[in-house]
Amino acid sequence: MNAKNFYSPYLAEILGLLCAEGHHAIAYSSYWSLDRGKPRFRKNKRSERIEIYSKDIKLLNHFAFLVKKQFGYFPNITKDNKICIARKQVMREIISQTELGVLNWTVPGFVFTSNKKTKYAFIRGYLDGDGTVINNVRFFSCNKPGLLAVQILLFSVGFKTTLQGPIIKPKRKPAYVLQLTRKQKETFLKIIKPISKCAGAVHPAMRG
Repeated sequence: MNAKNFYSPYLAEILGLLCAEGHHAIAYSSYWSLDRGKPRFRKNKRSERIEIYSKDIKLLNHFAFLVKKQFGYFPNITKDNKICIARKQVMREIISQTELGVLNWTVPGFVFTSNKKTKYAFIRGYLDGDGTVINNVRFFSCNKPGLLAVQILLFSVGFKTTLQGPIIKPKRKPAYVLQLTRKQKETFLKIIKPISKCAGAVHPAMRG
């Protein structure tokens, strides 16, 4: 895949979803195994995967479709509503664009320099993963720099937002809310076309 095709709307939407809901897990374990019929002790064996979780099966199926279009294989959905990516090349290509994790992600640089279709794709992915459309469109995160990057991206495609927070609640990280004006909602939804049935659900950051 050449660079032009690699930096696609499919990749942008995958990254938007992973920035919102993704997790990069690295673990080390020691165990005995058989090597050509002989027992062998494996010490600090490294395992790695990228995970995304959602209660919305429609959204997980859509994510799997995006992975198929971008990387050429269709990942499985587990019985506990996760998709795990363990192919090393795919993980490297994802992590080369942004770190993952609640406080670590950012909008990848190529998204800012891409066309509107690619920018819309990242916005759709992030909204489906960590947003709501109740009353007006809002995006949530504990990652203030990341959410400010989303604000810049939204402004670049004509949507003005306000950043609210921090929202402080017991035993939770401080959260921030990026909110569009109500008059932009109809236009925004027609352009972005969110996938998730849960886009209208009450986000945990807004619960008591």
